[in-house]
Amino acid sequence: MATILTGETLQDLKEGDRITYHGVRWQVCDRSTYKDDKGYTTQEWLLKSTTGKEYYLLQETDPSNSEGSVQWYLAEELQHPTLLNPETQEDVLTRIPERMKLRATPYPALQLFNRSYQFESQTDGTYNADGETRQRITWDYWDKSHLWNLALEGWDNGVLHLYSTREVQPEEFSEYITASELRFWQSSAYTNQLSESQAGFESREIQFIVAWGLVILGFFLMLAGV
Repeated sequence: MATILTGETLQDLKEGDRITYHGVRWQVCDRSTYKDDKGYTTQEWLLKSTTGKEYYLLQETDPSNSEGSVQWYLAEELQHPTLLNPETQEDVLTRIPERMKLRATPYPALQLFNRSYQFESQTDGTYNADGETRQRITWDYWDKSHLWNLALEGWDNGVLHLYSTREVQPEEFSEYITASELRFWQSSAYTNQLSESQAGFESREIQFIVAWGLVILGFFLMLAGV
């Protein structure tokens, strides 16, 4: 039976570790941290499958939440989507980076893939990854049912990233394997394979010697007229 994970286990994920989500194995390829001066913090892990699919696992701690609870999300980056202003049906995607740079008021609503999202919150803080610190502004939108989140991330270099996000629970993940365990198993598998290959070679070598011995014996018996 697969081991079900907890939030504490997911918090310890490191680069090279592996977990399973809905039957698919995901490798942890990166880890980063985001926080603002109000205490909002996000831990982010980049997950990749063997087919090249990518998701971000997010752990969000929001001090404005009266319960002080931690939320978990799974986010997929959207490549060049059409992002509409519902009031005008105009694609406003290319205008957002400049609006973020000027600290302009976010659009009150946006439409993506025939789903409407309402603006809920904005964060403005520092993002740390691989020892590098950068500024990032995030506009968060939610659909009416509050099941799907649309996150717009604007960076200090003018680049904009969009993510479609939904809430997940730590219990949905299983089969946590650390990077060191993976290296050990891979090394052991290689050693076993090498041993089996060597054993197979030695076995074939013995068979070859025995076969030639029988041939030579038969030859001498033939000469002797036996």
